[in-house]
Amino acid sequence: MILSAHNKVTYGQISENHVGGAFEYALIPSLGETNLEKYIFSIDASKNMNSAKLELGLDYSALTFSFYDHRVSLSMDSYEKMHTLQPEIGYQQDFGKKWAMSVSLAPMLSSNFKNGPNSEDFIFNWSALVSKKWGKGDFPVSLTVGLGRGVVLGEPGLFPILSIKGKITPKWRYTLGFPYSRAVYEIDEKHSLGTKALVSGVYANNSETVTINGLENLANTKLTYSEIDLGLEYNYHMSSGFTTIIRVGFLIANNLEVLDNDNNPLFDFEANSSPYIAMGLKYSLNLINQLHK
Repeated sequence: MILSAHNKVTYGQISENHVGGAFEYALIPSLGETNLEKYIFSIDASKNMNSAKLELGLDYSALTFSFYDHRVSLSMDSYEKMHTLQPEIGYQQDFGKKWAMSVSLAPMLSSNFKNGPNSEDFIFNWSALVSKKWGKGDFPVSLTVGLGRGVVLGEPGLFPILSIKGKITPKWRYTLGFPYSRAVYEIDEKHSLGTKALVSGVYANNSETVTINGLENLANTKLTYSEIDLGLEYNYHMSSGFTTIIRVGFLIANNLEVLDNDNNPLFDFEANSSPYIAMGLKYSLNLINQLHK
């Protein structure tokens, strides 16, 4: 998703052309009286062009909600399976060894697609970032600030982007900011441990007409979900370019609602904090080194 673009500024180091992909499955068992399963697929590629970089990506998510709340005044069948499809194109331009700017465009389709795609499924996401690097040697620090538009907070809107990245030792690296923070410890060439904090959201259109209390029919209602993800992750890096991932964590400040087509709340599921487990596989192929600043 568009969050991936917020952590791609790589100027001031050896940069490589890159092709990669990832699959992840996550189970969230207890959002109050709702369960959630996530299937996430992504592919990405980057191409260096002297002092610039072009990045392409495609993300697909399949979300399966299981609702057990008997207070709901409308049928939830059409909200149980939601899908998001998001291509992304990003461009980064370096200005010397200290400064860089990047922009990313990421239009998204987010819906149950019961009646095929329509304009209510479309969300236009983007980001614009400026970065500066300090320090020399093995432990420089970079600061990135910018603005994005997306569904990070559960509904389409603007949000700030802030990131401080660096290394403490050759084995410890960190990213601190909003909406994403992470710290990673490289045990050896094959094993690493990390923690992360991520703010993310879902905003999906229900293209079917639903009936409320047996009286009112509404079209293009929305399912909105937001979370703060606090997780501990283990990575096993294989020499073939594949990495296996196991992550456990806790979701807090969760919000799960159905909205009408004017974004007025129809029902609040009063989602609880919940533990979760996620497993995945990543592939990364770094091609010919072309840039050393």
